[in-house]
Amino acid sequence: MKQSIGDWALIQQTVSWGITLTPHQLSQLERYLERLYETNQQFNLTRVPPEQTVGRHIIDSLCLLAVAEFAEGARLLDIGTGAGLPGIPLAIVRPDLQVTLLDSHAKSVRFLEQVCQELGLKAIAIHARAEEWAHNSAVREGFDSVVARAVAKMPVLAELMLPFLKVGGTALALKSIHEHDEVLSAHKAVEQLGGQLCLHEVPIQAEQGTLTRLIARITKTHPTPSAYPRRWSLITKHPLHE
Repeated sequence: MKQSIGDWALIQQTVSWGITLTPHQLSQLERYLERLYETNQQFNLTRVPPEQTVGRHIIDSLCLLAVAEFAEGARLLDIGTGAGLPGIPLAIVRPDLQVTLLDSHAKSVRFLEQVCQELGLKAIAIHARAEEWAHNSAVREGFDSVVARAVAKMPVLAELMLPFLKVGGTALALKSIHEHDEVLSAHKAVEQLGGQLCLHEVPIQAEQGTLTRLIARITKTHPTPSAYPRRWSLITKHPLHE
């Protein structure tokens, strides 16, 4: 790795969000990134160059803590986690959380299982499609928080996230600052699925300087109708906002 996880911007940013990183947590984050880029030589997990990874992976994941307070021991689901973002950084910084990492790609899930075991994380990795697994009664409306990063457009993402969320729980989607209109187009979908949508803009320190991240926050107010989520072809061809 060309950049140390002890980079001052990471430490300064997380302190401003009420996080105090221990030496052990910094070591875990650094080892996670090392494993990520080792595995990336075998199959594609990330296109972010190593010299930008602190800002674009770690800080970007942890900025969720700037807008949400996860209760002690809360159940958190990371949908379409891929390389484990934002779920693994959250599991490292908040080891009390019960983190589930969900992805449809077997190679990604094997990588996540290995990393969680090596780092001693309680997080578990599940190989399944979100729109199918959400109809499993053991997990439906069983999570306190659901998070996602770079998974789908907001109307589609809302249909994937809300069925997993308990009433009173919170869904958080990391979006680009340029995606305001896309996120706002999901209002109808969110309401139909039992939620209320609001937007937060969070400045983050990255290698390129100060950037602004858009976070879509959905509060679950009512149970999600049992028909949702639909089959993937229907979700994508006929989003709820249309």
